[in-house]
Amino acid sequence: MNTFKGPFRVIFEDLRIQFYILTGATVVLSIVYLIIGKILSSHDTFTIGASFGPYYSLYIYYPFLAYTKAYKYTLSLGGTRKQFLLSTIANIGLFLLMTTFILNFFYYLTDYLSNQGIISTSLIHMGDLVKGGSPLLYPWIDLLWGIILFGIGLFVSSFWFYFGTVRTMIGATFLLVLAISYIALGEIIPFIEFVNNEHLAFVHILAGISCLLIVLSYFIMRNGPLERCTKLNFSI
Repeated sequence: MNTFKGPFRVIFEDLRIQFYILTGATVVLSIVYLIIGKILSSHDTFTIGASFGPYYSLYIYYPFLAYTKAYKYTLSLGGTRKQFLLSTIANIGLFLLMTTFILNFFYYLTDYLSNQGIISTSLIHMGDLVKGGSPLLYPWIDLLWGIILFGIGLFVSSFWFYFGTVRTMIGATFLLVLAISYIALGEIIPFIEFVNNEHLAFVHILAGISCLLIVLSYFIMRNGPLERCTKLNFSI
């Protein structure tokens, strides 16, 4: 497996199974919401639920799954760590586009049926928090949140795989203490106002940070261990 095609195929086949399962769950959820909207039809439109949950969970948990299965398969077949990382990023990018299309198909379908008076419900979309009227805003927000969640998931899973569970928990505890200290002692109201009033800018900032986390994950694991670190000492 000396080319990029082999590792890409390994990740693709693994991710495809997850995609089929979660697409099924998303379709079922959306159909259930449509049926409820038909049954509870009224003169006022109301928000009933979210269909993005299964796909959003894929972006954040798949890196952990990849390190437990696809990582070993890639290396055992002669692939490299760099090929594994680049293949994972490329495949997530591909499936992110596919899931965004499916999600927004149901969003637009629900809005169309609601405008026709067939149902009286709408689906929750993260784009509803953004002030804007562009039809491309909703799929763009889905893409950004996919990048955000994947960046977080890849960085945490890479850190966990390279440094082990104990050090990861120590790092998470340290960040949690910092967050609690800021909330308790800092001035958090301006931050909340920024998130509320400039939500689009806030999401773009998070997406930019997640892109940096993806790059950091690459540098952490490009020469990473063959197996997850299980040492309890603090030597690096």
